Amino acid sequence: MSSFQPTRFGKYLLLEKLATGGMAQLYRAKIIGVEGFEKFIAIKQILPHLAHEEELITSFIDEAKLAALLNHQNIVQIYDFGSMENSYFITMEFLFGKDLRAVNAKAREKGTPVSLENALYLISKVCAGLDYAHKLKDFQGKSLNIIHRDISPQNVFLTYEGDVKIVDFGIAKAASQSTITQVGMIKGKVAYMSPEQAAGKVIDHRSDIFATGILLYELVAGRRMFQGDDTLQILSKVREAEFTPLGTLKGGLPEKLYDIVAKGLAKEPEDRYQSLADMQADIEECIFRLNLRPSGRSMAEYLKILFAEDIEAESRRMADAAGAGAASDRAQEAEAERRSVDMPPAQEPSAPKAEPAPPPKAASEGRPKSAEPAKGGKKGALAAVAGVAVLVLIGGGYYLMGKEKGPAGTNASAPAPAVQSPAPAASQAPPPAPSAPSPAAEAEQLVRKAAGLIESNPAEAKTVLHQAIAKDPRSVQGYFQLGHAYVKLKEYPKALDAYAKAGEIDPKFADAFFNMGYVYAVRKEYAKAEQMYAKVVKLSPMYIDEALFNLGVVQEKQGKRKESLRNIEKSLSINPGNEPARKALARMKGK
Repeated sequence: MSSFQPTRFGKYLLLEKLATGGMAQLYRAKIIGVEGFEKFIAIKQILPHLAHEEELITSFIDEAKLAALLNHQNIVQIYDFGSMENSYFITMEFLFGKDLRAVNAKAREKGTPVSLENALYLISKVCAGLDYAHKLKDFQGKSLNIIHRDISPQNVFLTYEGDVKIVDFGIAKAASQSTITQVGMIKGKVAYMSPEQAAGKVIDHRSDIFATGILLYELVAGRRMFQGDDTLQILSKVREAEFTPLGTLKGGLPEKLYDIVAKGLAKEPEDRYQSLADMQADIEECIFRLNLRPSGRSMAEYLKILFAEDIEAESRRMADAAGAGAASDRAQEAEAERRSVDMPPAQEPSAPKAEPAPPPKAASEGRPKSAEPAKGGKKGALAAVAGVAVLVLIGGGYYLMGKEKGPAGTNASAPAPAVQSPAPAASQAPPPAPSAPSPAAEAEQLVRKAAGLIESNPAEAKTVLHQAIAKDPRSVQGYFQLGHAYVKLKEYPKALDAYAKAGEIDPKFADAFFNMGYVYAVRKEYAKAEQMYAKVVKLSPMYIDEALFNLGVVQEKQGKRKESLRNIEKSLSINPGNEPARKALARMKGK
């Protein structure tokens, strides 16, 4: 984050990049108005490999509009939605605090678990926010049937003032309709799914009720509800609602609390609470019976003790980012004023004005879009390789948030060469000089530039990527994108070397090994492809069903029928909607 420079983004000023996930990048930003008006906000930009998914974007737009209708104190407020620089974005209220996952981790680290009082307070607020969303109607009085689909610790946020906010309503639902999801990714965190969601069945609002029950169970028990050695084992337990009863782990609590947890976690939706309002009412009754007095103040006090060091550091960082943003604005204003004063007379030839470079944005760390459409199937599904169905390589270079409008390294505030300006008055301080980007930041910018060239001009992209790697020899994305460029050029040995280097730098980077498997399959080196796909399966990425399917395909090519059948069946057990795997299994059993 230290290399990020405050950057104008339309009417917003991006101050700091906070995180990159599978769907979007999150920035701390502010909006500036007249008379010194300023307001901190958060901006979430959709990752570029999703910007080309028409179905996803259409759904995302619909869901963003719908999310804007959600106006509840326990749901993060959406302010704006739009597109800029070939990227879709959402602006929302800025929350100063931590998500529940971070709270649980810090609580374990410090040995100060969330109290029962605070746990019941937190879950009651989650119930209130979700119930409001579930029951929301449009202006014609018709139910909107909103389902969050991804209630998990990452999507429950606690502010340092004790407020509870549910986040990612629009993105969670829009993401579930992605074409990428349809070919191999069960949406949501596996350990926080309902049994029907894990089985790939149609879900309704009661799926959110089950997920809320998991949160309550884990807060009270102080441990994960669904545990296992790998994703497959956990998924199997989720489908059967197989977990240790709360009473076995935590005795001495009111019977009413055990009843609430059991009813919220019933395997069959018909046996659960039918609304979160009912669950919230039972929680509040339990609070009354225990003579507890939970409040936002007690939650805030706990968080301020738990994160004392973090709060101080984050406050300083916010002040620094805001100060840097103000300095950036002042520099740009001073530059604009200087140019207006120093412009040469009309009869003299003036230097051309430099176009401002786009704001630097980090490369995606999420799963990229498939490089090519399927032959005879959905985009991003399968490609025919030497008569064998093999999933196309991950990536395709779609890491660019927006196409570069100028040469890499162009400084947005650099003045065009002009006649010498008058010396500033003694009372005037010159505008602060922008700090030079680090080699890693320059490399990152070059990688983004190259990513936008891979489809249209892979040879040029290759040259730019070599420049990026020269600046940062540890650039995982540099080598990864270089592999894509070599694949487009059909220089497969060099593609393998590039992907291998990315995997060497980051041994947990499953995408690199997946793409090596693809290249080996193209070269009909099926034994080596098998090794790569097996490695991906061990790393257990979110698209593990696709890795298992490809593993089964290359095993079949080698005559390993038994192993092939087993892996394709595993692929279907994870994602019953994987149609290519279903067809392959039917074909093999038909033989």
